[in-house]
Amino acid sequence: MRYLIKYAKNSDIKFISHLDLMRTIQRTIRRAEIPVEFSKGFNPHMSLSIGQPLAVGVYSEGDYLDLVLLEEVSEEEIIKKLNENAPSGITFLEAVAVPRIEGQKKLPQAMAAIEAASYTIKFVCSNTNNIEEKFSQLLKNEKWEILKKSKSGEKLVNIKPQIKEIKYWLKDEQFILQVLVSCGSKENLSPQLLSEYIINNTDFMDKDKFVDIKRKEMYIIKNKKYVSLADYFRESK
Repeated sequence: MRYLIKYAKNSDIKFISHLDLMRTIQRTIRRAEIPVEFSKGFNPHMSLSIGQPLAVGVYSEGDYLDLVLLEEVSEEEIIKKLNENAPSGITFLEAVAVPRIEGQKKLPQAMAAIEAASYTIKFVCSNTNNIEEKFSQLLKNEKWEILKKSKSGEKLVNIKPQIKEIKYWLKDEQFILQVLVSCGSKENLSPQLLSEYIINNTDFMDKDKFVDIKRKEMYIIKNKKYVSLADYFRESK
């Protein structure tokens, strides 16, 4: 039986790597004594996959993983057992059973389904004069071009089309963005790249200060609307 599980990687463990997070989740599942399925062969692996890895330094309240169990377990029991055995910094929020229905198309894995993600990004300001007016001017630029590095090299990319929604405001000495951006295997805009562009193209950010980035939720597009992964899989039963 397959389950989609929503979890949070809290701020106090934002600097642990994706690999360490995976190992921690696997240990939690073992401690919880949940009847998880393993792959066959000489070196069996837990049937577990993470939706979209978080970069080091980014934390989240809306991440997802797929987990396959040998038998059906209630959604509430899964979350209860996981949280009872989870270390500080990881919170399991909800589980959605994903039954295989005869004659219906198999629902994709979370990592293949994700199309967008929302983030809250907080910058420390060196100067708060006319910030909102200056940022409004930046938004009027047709292209937001930045050098993007990949395994194949570097290339100049326009990230503006990958920003689906953007809200912004000033609070105390922080400039706060609430954004919805492309995310997933088809198209992906990392919040770090977006932050880098904004810092390099404004004069009011303190470039020496840490940028606080929190992933809020992950989405799939259904009927031209953004629906959270949990809601999408629940409605597809």
